[in-house]
Amino acid sequence: MFKPSPLALGVLSALSALAVHAADSPATLPEVLVTAPQMRSPLTLDVDTQSPFLPRPAMDGADLMKSIPGFSVIRKGGTGGDPLLRGLGVSRLPISVDGSFVMGGCGGRMDPPTAYIYPAAYDSLRLTKGPQIVTEGPVPITGLVRFERKTERFTEPGVRAEASAIGGSFGRQDTHLDLTAGSTLGYVRFMAQEIDQNDYKDGQGATVHSRTGRRSETVIAGLTPDADTLIELSADRSRGFGAYADRTMDGTQFDRDAFGVKLERRNLAPWLSKLAATYNYSYVDHVMDNYTLRPVSGMKMLSNPDREVEGGKVQADVVWGAFTAKVGVDFQNDWHTLRTGVDYRQKARANDLNFSQHGIFGEAQYAISPQQRVLAGVRFDRVEAKDDRVVSATSGKTLTRDLTGGFVRGEWDVENATWFVGVGHAERAPDYWEASRNFTARSEANTQLDAGVLWKAGTLEAGASVFASKMRDFLLYTSSTTVANIDATRFGGEADLVWKFAKNWRASASVSAVQGNNDTANKPLAQTPPLETRLGLAYDDGRFGGAVSVRAASRQNRVDIGAGTVAGLDAGPAAGFVTLGLNGAWRPTKSLTLSAGVDNLLNKTYAESVSKAGALVSGYQQTVRINEPGRTFWLKGAWML
Repeated sequence: MFKPSPLALGVLSALSALAVHAADSPATLPEVLVTAPQMRSPLTLDVDTQSPFLPRPAMDGADLMKSIPGFSVIRKGGTGGDPLLRGLGVSRLPISVDGSFVMGGCGGRMDPPTAYIYPAAYDSLRLTKGPQIVTEGPVPITGLVRFERKTERFTEPGVRAEASAIGGSFGRQDTHLDLTAGSTLGYVRFMAQEIDQNDYKDGQGATVHSRTGRRSETVIAGLTPDADTLIELSADRSRGFGAYADRTMDGTQFDRDAFGVKLERRNLAPWLSKLAATYNYSYVDHVMDNYTLRPVSGMKMLSNPDREVEGGKVQADVVWGAFTAKVGVDFQNDWHTLRTGVDYRQKARANDLNFSQHGIFGEAQYAISPQQRVLAGVRFDRVEAKDDRVVSATSGKTLTRDLTGGFVRGEWDVENATWFVGVGHAERAPDYWEASRNFTARSEANTQLDAGVLWKAGTLEAGASVFASKMRDFLLYTSSTTVANIDATRFGGEADLVWKFAKNWRASASVSAVQGNNDTANKPLAQTPPLETRLGLAYDDGRFGGAVSVRAASRQNRVDIGAGTVAGLDAGPAAGFVTLGLNGAWRPTKSLTLSAGVDNLLNKTYAESVSKAGALVSGYQQTVRINEPGRTFWLKGAWML
């Protein structure tokens, strides 16, 4: 039976009370019905995390990223999906929240960063494609995802508030609350979220072991004594669980506690526009077992890994005429421990693998003319890994690796278009999961060409980005327990088009494609998604809106069965599919939006080609891959003060 939590009841009551003001004159608002986010600046894409997307409003970080062209998600259950950008994920696609990199504790990648991220708790998502950024940790191999909060300053004493509630198929109920109070001297912001969903059913009506729930709270306090100074403290707490259909154990505890400190001072000198320092700390305590969320079959098993991460950065922004630059240093320390057994709370934790990283970077932009720019960056990192495992051939061994990365990119504005081309290089040391299987594996390196165009004229707006990548010593899982270095070649890209063909109407289309080759073995590179196309048609007049979305993925025959990453191994060729979604919205007042939708309207039974193979869970049907949800209805109310 549906039993809303106290927070859910409070949010729903607030929305109901506000609905009586439906006669208020609504203001025309920015477009909120989105079928796929667009890239509006070279290799960078910004997503409003509050927009109602097709498909349904996102349950976690992976759900949101799945709506972005070029992304695919490895499904394991109802939450904790692993995102891939252009076929690469895990440590090749670092994910940060407010400048702190999120890392899970599970040795089998049960708790990726997305398991701890509820998109509505952030103001935006920023994606940088390719090895084209050096200021946010080691240069990323395929791209960087940043979930960001930016609390707006107050010009006078006041209060800002947002609240939303979602109900949907399979017992889904979400609530979100965001309250900020402040004045010119500072602000205090409180955010809270609750998410619950039962097992979902696929298109054939088969129940998928996927029940999930999460609670999280955030407090942010900022001091703004003047227009150029910010001192901000933040604290996050989240608690969750998730049943998984891809393995013999479930995530019965996803606990994360984190805090951060940010100091900023602007306009210190004519040439020094900003000086900023940050420090972040997070602790993940994860429990997995085979008896809490599923029938016990045989011996009870339990594992309790944890992960402690701290990091910091000091950065200066310099301006000198047409020249701007960012220079700084950063560091990150990462400790991992483990204990097992149903009596784990009485046991001491055993040290596992520990890592440290220290880096120095510089990124600059020079305006050759108002229409031409050159951007470049370089950074150096020293990464140290220590094996503290007792039972290990490399126990007590420490490896130090020096990594070099950077990029150079040119941008040209020509009439209605911006053209860009860049070359980037990134090096990555083996991460926790790879090092635990092959501690002495070599670092991998990627040299990549990125190019594209952004174009806008009249009612048409389009963008395209393509890449070609040569990877040396690519770290490939050749089985679930072995990792080897290979050489690989990759290429592909994304394109999108929006046509505002009539007042309040727009049509959109996007396509993404990537191909990977294992050059060492002369065969396809595992876990590469197929060609994907999205089509959308939307109407929005400021009061009423609606959209229809079609997503089509082609068959994937280019596979390497049994190979891939810790997040997933190729299970064999995968069939293509087409899905249809609908949504609509009504804004009775300037502050209130009511929206509803249905995803997978035709109730198709399908699975993503990269998703995990199904495990044998008592009482559930085993499948080749974890099937996606069948027809799914949802209703959302959102209010803003």
